[in-house]
Amino acid sequence: MLSKRARSRLRRRRSWLSRVWRPRATTAAWWAWTESALLPVIALGVAWRLNPSDPLALHAAFPWVWFGAWLAAVRYGAGYGLAGAALYAIVWWWQHGAPVAGVALFGPSGGHFPGEFFLGGTLMTLVLGEFGSAYRRSERLHQETARDLSVRLERTKRRLFIVKEALATLEQELVDRPLTLRDALLDFRQLCAQWQRTHPEADDAERIRLPQAVGFLQLLSQSCRVVESAIFVRDPAQPSGWHQAAVLGHELPELDDTHPLIATVLDNGHAAHIAQEALGDVDTSDWVYAAVLRSDEQGQVQALLVAHTMPFMAFEHTNLQRLQVLVDAYRDFVEREQGVGEQRETWPEAPIELQQEWTALVRLSRRARLHSHAVLWALPKDLPADARARMEQAQPVESESWQLTGPTGRVAWVTVLPLSSAATLDAYLRQAREVLQTALAGEFEPSIYDIQAAHSFAQLRDEVRRHLHTTA
Repeated sequence: MLSKRARSRLRRRRSWLSRVWRPRATTAAWWAWTESALLPVIALGVAWRLNPSDPLALHAAFPWVWFGAWLAAVRYGAGYGLAGAALYAIVWWWQHGAPVAGVALFGPSGGHFPGEFFLGGTLMTLVLGEFGSAYRRSERLHQETARDLSVRLERTKRRLFIVKEALATLEQELVDRPLTLRDALLDFRQLCAQWQRTHPEADDAERIRLPQAVGFLQLLSQSCRVVESAIFVRDPAQPSGWHQAAVLGHELPELDDTHPLIATVLDNGHAAHIAQEALGDVDTSDWVYAAVLRSDEQGQVQALLVAHTMPFMAFEHTNLQRLQVLVDAYRDFVEREQGVGEQRETWPEAPIELQQEWTALVRLSRRARLHSHAVLWALPKDLPADARARMEQAQPVESESWQLTGPTGRVAWVTVLPLSSAATLDAYLRQAREVLQTALAGEFEPSIYDIQAAHSFAQLRDEVRRHLHTTA
């Protein structure tokens, strides 16, 4: 039976091997070049070990030594595979000496350059490199699309639960819950937005930012009866590998990732608590609840919420569900706030959700070349209730809309269509025009923006300001 520390080391090694053998599209160039050089060298070493007089396997029935370059081409692209081909050519020149005038490129394998051997291997390298590049582009497209849809699905589920909780009457039955979940989330969102506006220098995409971390812990204490808790951020410089970023309580223990509760959360990425049957008999002296607040693109946990003290009645289903919604909402806000400072500086009065959505789609466009669109409808006045309902029904299910009203009563209707094709955009424009023509008896031509660069957000800002402040 392996010990807890041995299982933790095995888990970390398995995660490292997974990242090495299955590199993501964001693999560093130096590692790609290193591996592309090592694979042909390993193949040459094996061939030399088997037959020192023919390390290139020129006389073998199959040129299997090319597998080093071919594997590099499939994994990283044709250019990396050609580096292996160049290495094989250098080995041949080194083995047979410098070329002389009139050397034959194609001919018997005596002292002649094996042109067919290198031509065939190089052509196969190019073919496999193109295949690997096409496969990686397709895989990255599907991964980014699936990740974006998953985030939107989780956000929708949280909003539905918030609506359910806001309409419930639990606050009338439980005197220790003086505020509804919806009120708590709205107040905390304003706190986070205020923090972002007062800390513009903290907008660093490479830094894990936790807006109002102490305020978030206080909110959990007030709403979910979490008495003592802390937020830990991964820090390799610390002996334990974690740094305590925020704390509510006194003398909380250090985070040990071999603790069964913590190890479970780090493995599956989901929240866990001591009342779960799957954990069995867990030591409750350190931690009773844990949840992920931030993960990187490889799925490694970067920020963790842990609770040290919670009363027994706090583990009832409704309270745990409320706690999960608050944690997920904060996690969503933390992830969406990364890099939003450029958009917020460009258009400070824009809705917070619009700034975050635009930032996420610009990042998605740069990372995977997935195109999204924004549509601006400049309306002379607000829509009637029935026309507004039909306009909202015309929106694609994955879209988000905002209505901005100016001092003169003019309305700017902004719709963001994530991951939208030309057909999706045309279908939406056709339905929206029909609704507006029926409701306002006029012809309306929208302004369309391609969300792939930050400057398009400034163009949208200028057009909205111009329309909302027009008096004619």
